[in-house]
Amino acid sequence: MTPDRPVECVRLAAALRDLRAATGLSLAGLATKTPYSKSSWERYLNGKTLPPRAAVVELCELAGEHPARPVALWELADAAWSGRAAAPPPEPAAPPDAPDDPPARPRRLRRGPLAGVAGVLAAAAIAVPVAVGGGSGDGTGRSGPTPSPTPSVQGCHGSTCTGKDPERYGCGAEPPPLTLSRHVFGGRTAIKIRYGTVCGAVWARIDLGEVGDRVEIVVPHRPPLHSEVHDEYDAQGSLSTPMVAAERRDLTGVTACLVRDGSRQCFGTDGTEGR
Repeated sequence: MTPDRPVECVRLAAALRDLRAATGLSLAGLATKTPYSKSSWERYLNGKTLPPRAAVVELCELAGEHPARPVALWELADAAWSGRAAAPPPEPAAPPDAPDDPPARPRRLRRGPLAGVAGVLAAAAIAVPVAVGGGSGDGTGRSGPTPSPTPSVQGCHGSTCTGKDPERYGCGAEPPPLTLSRHVFGGRTAIKIRYGTVCGAVWARIDLGEVGDRVEIVVPHRPPLHSEVHDEYDAQGSLSTPMVAAERRDLTGVTACLVRDGSRQCFGTDGTEGR
């Protein structure tokens, strides 16, 4: 991200990276499912180029997210990128000289470009609860409910959480999940075993991984689940596995594993390590 980019463009790029992560697709995967190339998506996600509005909408569809807020961010970024947001509104035209007798009429100010930006901000503020709430038959055009970041709107518990994203289902939000164990690989990559008390499920999270890494969460008597670091965006941030339901009595037997370059290294909540 170049430092001279307007803050609106920085925020749009960050939102697009979050949407890309929600799709689970690599840049090559996005290129196969959209009309835009891998190199184009790299520029969009890094904020090097303003994406077409249609690209933002398509990314929302792939991520299963309502497009209202990302499109509002795109409108702001488009105005900032083109310089329209920085242009001062035109001065109101002075009325012609008039006789003293008639009462003076109030002057109407012209609407400048900033008025449109303010409208987009208002639309974004209104759109946020719509995007969070989701649901069918709510006028949003969505056929089904939208996963919410708070379990009070749409969450899960126990077995209904297995296979689901902890962030999208509120298990990684409030109350904060417990870190049952943490291990560092190669002096940089950290993997945590996390337990969401509100959801009754565990997952593994990898921070600062390497492209090609595979992280697994293993709960006794349940199939293991995993996620992979597909590209540099996964590697630069954090990536969680899907959740696996776990009762408290099972937590001592939970393990997480890192598969890197054909080598498999595992660790448990009791401090043990293995392969």
